[in-house]
Amino acid sequence: MLINKLQTKIPGKSLAAAVGLALVSVLSTSATPVTVQEIGMGSYETVEMTSSTLGTHWVYAGTINLLVNGAATTGFCIDPLHWSITGPQPYNTEPLANAPKAPINGMGTATALQIEQLYSHYYVPNISNQDAAGLQIAIWELVGGSNFALDSANDYGASSMLTWVNSNPNAQAANLIAVTGPGQDYLIPSVPDAGETALMLGFALAGLGTMRSKFAKINLSK
Repeated sequence: MLINKLQTKIPGKSLAAAVGLALVSVLSTSATPVTVQEIGMGSYETVEMTSSTLGTHWVYAGTINLLVNGAATTGFCIDPLHWSITGPQPYNTEPLANAPKAPINGMGTATALQIEQLYSHYYVPNISNQDAAGLQIAIWELVGGSNFALDSANDYGASSMLTWVNSNPNAQAANLIAVTGPGQDYLIPSVPDAGETALMLGFALAGLGTMRSKFAKINLSK
């Protein structure tokens, strides 16, 4: 049985440098329709958080396994204000700076760059549960601002990650894009197997110099 917006605290409820002309190019990139589906969690820990729109809940913080246009990829949530939803959903690709959707209405180029630097420095394909949770929490802290608060005592290194990125403004940054839609929004490295569209987005995002937690519904049947 899938529970939607449960307001009680149930462990396991899940909820993933240079600008100039290159920045203008990125921000003017047109959104491209894609189909996105969550298929499960990757590396994660369970934490308690409070969202200005969702209230206080126990959620999964870590990487999220996604299908984008039917191809597998790994993402992080960049939207601590919406629940994830099941099944294939209509999404759009966006420059990371333009996401997530309302009420945040875009994180901005400075925050996007810091997330890309954190991702480049801390993310590896076999990332541990603890590091994945810390990276996801750091992303939520950057994007959510006053709309997000971690209630758990253990932040899995998120505060240290944020200290590092603030102390290294010229650190290497990854090339990331966002996918935005009816559920929570995500960051991904690229649109998998999307051919020319992914290539164009990659070149645009590279001009910037260039976490997954999931607000999904708890399955009480398990």
